[in-house]
Amino acid sequence: MIIRSMAKIQSKSIEPVDIFEDYGFIAAVLLIPVISFVIYSNTFSSPFQFDDYLYVISYNKNHPLSSFWPPTGSRYFTYLTFALNYSFGGLGTFGYHLVNVLIHSLNGIGVYLLVRETSKTPLLEGSGIPAGSIALLSSVIFTAHPVQTEAITYVTQRFASLATLFYIFSLLAFIRWRRSAEGAPKRILFYAAALVLAVIAQKTKEITFTLPFMMLFFELVFFKGGSIGKRVLRLVPFLLTLLIIPLTMYGLDAFLWGGEGAIGDEVRNLQLRDLHNISRHDYLITQFRVVVTYLRLLVLPVNQNLDYDYPMFRTFFDPEVVASFVFLLLFFSLGSYLIWRALKKNGGYGALAGFGIIWFFVTISIESSIIPIKDIIFEHRLYLPSPGMAIAFSSFALFLAGLFKARFGLKASSSAVTIALLLVTAAPLGAASYVRNKVWVNEIRLFEDIVRKSPKKERVRYNLAWVYQVRGKKEKAIEQYKESIKLEPNKDKSHYNAALIYQSMNDNVNAIAHFKEAVRISPKNAVAYYNMAASYVEMGDRPAAIECYKEAIRINPGYEDAQYNIGWMYKEAGDLKKAEAHFLAASALNPANADARYNLGLIYRKLGMRDRAIDEFAAVLRIDPAYAAAETELNKIKSRPR
Repeated sequence: MIIRSMAKIQSKSIEPVDIFEDYGFIAAVLLIPVISFVIYSNTFSSPFQFDDYLYVISYNKNHPLSSFWPPTGSRYFTYLTFALNYSFGGLGTFGYHLVNVLIHSLNGIGVYLLVRETSKTPLLEGSGIPAGSIALLSSVIFTAHPVQTEAITYVTQRFASLATLFYIFSLLAFIRWRRSAEGAPKRILFYAAALVLAVIAQKTKEITFTLPFMMLFFELVFFKGGSIGKRVLRLVPFLLTLLIIPLTMYGLDAFLWGGEGAIGDEVRNLQLRDLHNISRHDYLITQFRVVVTYLRLLVLPVNQNLDYDYPMFRTFFDPEVVASFVFLLLFFSLGSYLIWRALKKNGGYGALAGFGIIWFFVTISIESSIIPIKDIIFEHRLYLPSPGMAIAFSSFALFLAGLFKARFGLKASSSAVTIALLLVTAAPLGAASYVRNKVWVNEIRLFEDIVRKSPKKERVRYNLAWVYQVRGKKEKAIEQYKESIKLEPNKDKSHYNAALIYQSMNDNVNAIAHFKEAVRISPKNAVAYYNMAASYVEMGDRPAAIECYKEAIRINPGYEDAQYNIGWMYKEAGDLKKAEAHFLAASALNPANADARYNLGLIYRKLGMRDRAIDEFAAVLRIDPAYAAAETELNKIKSRPR
């Protein structure tokens, strides 16, 4: 009954005055940035987290701004913004967070404009819906929603927010081009802008692959006139942009530019690995359940989590999968039905609500379909799809408000209803976002929050242990490493890091036990053998220490410190020939190793090789003129008669 009424209610006199029809854009431009900056005001000093160390810190340290040409890689433009941040502000996090919040503000304004421009298309023009109110409510809900915090506060996920920016504004330029009169001077500029932004979007993140399909959807649903073939032909340049991501994924863009690698090759390599290592079938059926979880988060954003412990489903006939599939099918059918009914009966509310639902399914399809990704669920993947649900909710809410007013003869304007809806929806959402952002204040608080919500996921235990270890909370770190080992006994990193902590606490028995486990799991871990040797030295077990150093050198003959230390131990044990061999090896690896040359001088002095001892002590002083012990030894030798 409600659906049937959606096409009719707009024909009635819903409101005497709607200020948002005339001043909605001004309200959005003033309100959206304020909301964004207030909600995220407690994040500007938040540290880098999680993958920021790989994609922001490490990448920028190893890739100067001058290396960002040619424009290769599927995420080139996001990496470029990180590089610009790094160039202007180094690794101070304020600038990175500021840019993320600015992008979010622009996206919020973009959502407003998207609804307004859509309301002016032939399908909706003259429908009588309060488009200004729907647009403002949609944009504010999108901006204030706590599910966006991961895409904004987590610096790395600028990938999602920046891609969304180009996606929305490319579509807006396309709509303006399509709405412009034939021959209008600005028409070609809108077309060019839409195409350029589409190309940039495809080089920002892979989720923008669906943009040409969304343009095609707009062309066929919201616009009229001319043959379908002719209309689609004009979209060919946009459809050709679909080649950009596949070509980039397989490195062909770098090849065309004559380069050996592309910007962000690390991400591409991980993506290709997932494509080959994860079952498409299992990932797809799991995503039915995941998408329902996404919808739940949009409706009821509680128990948000950076790293969900989510099961991979193996059969479609699992009750949870079947139920999720049926629900999603019905929900998608609702959106399709609303669009179909709008085409038949020119229903404004239904068209916008249906458009929002279709937007959600289209934009989420890249990360929630047959393209497998190692991490099954992440909240930032909702950033691009969420405008659709905000538009659908706002359309439905204002439709119900109009129906209610018509039923009871109320005279409240749509703008008054919108203000009320903002207070009861956007205000609590904004408050929830502000509170959610508090967990991002430091790494300990963030990972403690994750462990509370995903206590049986090994990765989060390990990450919390590592954070505790870095912050010097040794006992807490040991506790979390133990939990990590319980969940994954054969994780060498957990054993190795626990061993280092025990070693720093002078508990060499436990340190050695964990070092042994680390090298059992990873036999080629030369560093573990090296550190285990240090614990044996502390315990006075020199033979065991020597065996560990030997193993470290066998694995890595170029291990300078291991060569030096075993040489020192042989020297102390009186085995000067073996000591000489290892000190020579250390000196060959690093000719500036003054300590190795000094010990060689001592050995040659003891062996009565006066000239060689003089040569070594003299070499030490050339390396380090302030090496007093070498100068003393040299003077002693020279003062003695031959």
